[in-house]
Amino acid sequence: MRTYVSGRVALLGDAAHAMTPNLGQGGNQALEDAVTLAALLDRHPAVERALAAYDRERRPRTQMIARRSRWIGEATRWSSPLAVAARNTLIRLTPASAMPRALAPVLDWRPPA
Repeated sequence: MRTYVSGRVALLGDAAHAMTPNLGQGGNQALEDAVTLAALLDRHPAVERALAAYDRERRPRTQMIARRSRWIGEATRWSSPLAVAARNTLIRLTPASAMPRALAPVLDWRPPA
């Protein structure tokens, strides 16, 4: 979506950014939306300004997570024997320490100050 806001209405959760379940982030992103929106409504006296700030802050993050989730889902459905072998070998050879680094952009969220 180009925006999660129209006038004085904001979309949150699946209404704004439905995502595949491959990262298990759908419900979490809805909670992040709600916390962010509440903080911004508290910070900005004008509702329209708060909603614009919400859109600017949430859209890039949720779209990034939706893209990653979709990509993981696509990779798990590969059926070509060569692609499956390459994927499985890559996963097997990836050090365990790489997983937290790879997921950091998804998991390292902090509420707005």
